Amino acid sequence: MACGKSEAEKAKQEAFQADSLKKAKTTNNRVWGVAKIEPEAGIMNITAGTSGKILAVLVDENEEVQQGQPLLTIEVSVENAQLMQSQSKIATQQSSIEVNKANLEAIKVNFRNAQENYQRNLKLFDAKAQTKQVLDDSKAAMDKLEKEIESSKATLEQSNNKMGELKADINYYQTLVRQKKVTAPLSGRILSLPIKTGEYVTNATQIAEFAPSGSYIAKTEVDELFADRIQLGQKAYLFSQSTGDTLASGKVSFAAAYLKAKSLFKDQSTEQEDRRIREVHIRLDNGKKPLIGSRVDCLIELKSDNQK
Repeated sequence: MACGKSEAEKAKQEAFQADSLKKAKTTNNRVWGVAKIEPEAGIMNITAGTSGKILAVLVDENEEVQQGQPLLTIEVSVENAQLMQSQSKIATQQSSIEVNKANLEAIKVNFRNAQENYQRNLKLFDAKAQTKQVLDDSKAAMDKLEKEIESSKATLEQSNNKMGELKADINYYQTLVRQKKVTAPLSGRILSLPIKTGEYVTNATQIAEFAPSGSYIAKTEVDELFADRIQLGQKAYLFSQSTGDTLASGKVSFAAAYLKAKSLFKDQSTEQEDRRIREVHIRLDNGKKPLIGSRVDCLIELKSDNQK
């Protein structure tokens, strides 16, 4: 019974395709093509974005990963040493700032005392009870302390600026360390990993070929004879080139606004083309999907669903 059912399904499939081909030739309400399966967001090449020796590869080919998940461990010994050195200077600089603050407050206290002493001598001088020399000396002492206050303020400001520079250094080295953590830019599937533990990578080194999560599309090219009849929402079916089995169905989600030379399945760049084509994308329905990169036969019904 199982064999009979399989043969019946196969016969039904062959009849469907034969009927589709016949209608395409006679009524032009369907068109056949060859399509390539891709993620709708496209296949991405992930680069290291940093340089260093690979200590560990944390994922495998064909593995599903989440956005932000670590992919590689890169050696960070130099950056960590620079970060620790900058962090160690923070406590020392903070102590210097506290000393400068204390010195400034002490000078301010001495200045207030000198100011009171000068005012007292000034009153005594006006009352003919103090000499001009004592008054001048107290004025000079007060002026000296006032200048010391300004100098102490400048020293404290320099210390604060130095602290700001150290914090900027720390942020910089922390950024370098974070950049050494190569993570997945989006959720999706790792298609290939052309790197190994122990290898040295640079910013531009490709570490993975990546398919973002989301819908798949079948990218095909429609001959210019049918190009102006393609509309968004038209139903399409995909078939295995080897077995003829139906692999998936979907709807036209994109149709280019211009005609161009055939390119998707062109074997040689010098090949002559007698017709131009329109690029078309078919977003696949939910369910089992063909393998990324596979070639499939594609049938597009040139009548949209709302016209049926």
